[in-house]
Amino acid sequence: MPPGVQAEPSNKRISLLLNGLVPDLVAQRMVAGAQEEAMDDDATIALFPCTLAYPFMPIFLHIFEPRYRLMIRRAIESGERKFGMMMYNHNHQPQGHLGQCNFMEYGTLLHIERIEVFPDGRSLIETKGISRFRVLEYSMRDGYTVGRIQRIDDVSLPEEEALEARETAGAPPAADDAVEQLNHMSTQRLLEKGLDFITQATARSESWVHAGVLSAYGQPPTDPAIFPYWLASVLPINQEQKYLLLPTTSVRERLKITARWIQALEASRW
Repeated sequence: MPPGVQAEPSNKRISLLLNGLVPDLVAQRMVAGAQEEAMDDDATIALFPCTLAYPFMPIFLHIFEPRYRLMIRRAIESGERKFGMMMYNHNHQPQGHLGQCNFMEYGTLLHIERIEVFPDGRSLIETKGISRFRVLEYSMRDGYTVGRIQRIDDVSLPEEEALEARETAGAPPAADDAVEQLNHMSTQRLLEKGLDFITQATARSESWVHAGVLSAYGQPPTDPAIFPYWLASVLPINQEQKYLLLPTTSVRERLKITARWIQALEASRW
């Protein structure tokens, strides 16, 4: 669980019920959580420069290159079933301390949920995002990239609340100041703006919210921490804009990014 949630007090009655009714499952979750933390925090893992991926979101991949077939096989045989996904650095921008490299320095740790292997060695895999990371250093192993990564988490809930309080204090901005209007919105209102946009797009039968998309990604989530990832997964906009979500450690800031996308799309229709 993210640090901001870990800091919140547990519900004593629910904890007693869980420990009394399903003690084995609780123990398994604790072990799995400890293993995930050990792997995600300053860990070394196989890296796949390919496309954008987000926490909590599915991503479907066709694995056909021999080096990546080897990478996936090793991930499954290890029992961890995990690897890192990063977006290609299409514009050849320097990536911080990594310098010039063919991928962006922030990525998402994926877990292999399902795999279908074909007779010729190719495979289709369904994965799901677990957490974000930053690549600290990287090297090559048998043709594919491996790297030492550092997990990226959101700021704590008190920090989120303090940010919202600072930005929403004072008189409302002028009606023609779109940027300040977003800054002055509550976090809940930013989420509602996104959900309203999806409702309107669905009513207009926009192609990017058709039944197949909703079947793959589900209905738009009402959790403000997850909604930006869902929207970025389905919205047909520039990948470089979508990448901005990955380094951001504030739920509110991610919602403001998606709200700016919505403002730009709405303006373009007029």
